[in-house]
Amino acid sequence: EISTVDKVVLIGSTGLMATLLIHLIRATFGAGGWRYYLAGGICAAVSHLVPVPVDVVKTRKQIDPTLANASFGQATRDIINNEGWRCLFVGAGPTFWGYFSEGAIKFGVYEVLKPWVKTIIPMHYLAFIVSAAISGLGASLMLCPMEALRIRLVAEPEYARLGWVQGGYQMVKREGYSSFTKSILPMIYKQVPYTITKNVSFDLFTKTAYRTFILSTAAAATTAATSVPLSTKLMIPLTSAVLASVLSCVSSQPGDMLLSVANANGGVRKTHDICRDIMKSDRGFRGFFVGIKTRFIHVGIIVTLQLMIYDFVKRSCGIAATGSV
Repeated sequence: EISTVDKVVLIGSTGLMATLLIHLIRATFGAGGWRYYLAGGICAAVSHLVPVPVDVVKTRKQIDPTLANASFGQATRDIINNEGWRCLFVGAGPTFWGYFSEGAIKFGVYEVLKPWVKTIIPMHYLAFIVSAAISGLGASLMLCPMEALRIRLVAEPEYARLGWVQGGYQMVKREGYSSFTKSILPMIYKQVPYTITKNVSFDLFTKTAYRTFILSTAAAATTAATSVPLSTKLMIPLTSAVLASVLSCVSSQPGDMLLSVANANGGVRKTHDICRDIMKSDRGFRGFFVGIKTRFIHVGIIVTLQLMIYDFVKRSCGIAATGSV
């Protein structure tokens, strides 16, 4: 069990990191910068928590050869029959907290960097891509430990039975702190393209849609989004989010496959070795896309819900809807 001293250290270090992060945000981006971080943290945490059962099935299909060729429905039935329905919610704890910090960085850094990067790179969407790449890198560092724990809980039931806090503690005792960081490269390979395609395409699609709507209604170019009907303000981000989910799923699938394999078991496997083993398998390059059909469902739910929540929280905090200005 976790000792009292370890509990104190864990709680104290978490509180200290949170305090330092808050002060850093306020000092760097002003008093209003917190709104982007809050909106990003809430939308990422909630949107990833809702489809946890889908994520469990997707991960098991990627790491369990007996489920790799099964359909989503069949894989779900096999998992429930063998382990019970509760196993579909394994990893909910690290999912929520990991993606809360990841979303805060991914959206917050992206939004506050865009105006600054545009002063250096005059090409509008190239500046967005650079901002998204930087924020995706930061998000990878924040998410890596919790995602490593989540995948281990799903892959090895002995850890899941302990609970996510005790399971993480056992990982550290048996393998050291490196067990939480060994998959940093696959995480970057997944998160950076995922963040670029999701954030930038959502910006692009919403801006294009609002501009098209304004032109079609013969309104002035400076018309604000507040004059747009409510149904349109719902449909534009919804449609844009669905399209962004498809692009981000495809672009990040190889990295997601590497991430699942790297974190599935103990020991350290180099990313290069995992890639080589996948390419040498009977699937070849297609091995990087195992589970993508299930992931279309998973990422579709996550990204659509996430971007809708993000847009809503932003507007609730006094920030204009994405793409409307």
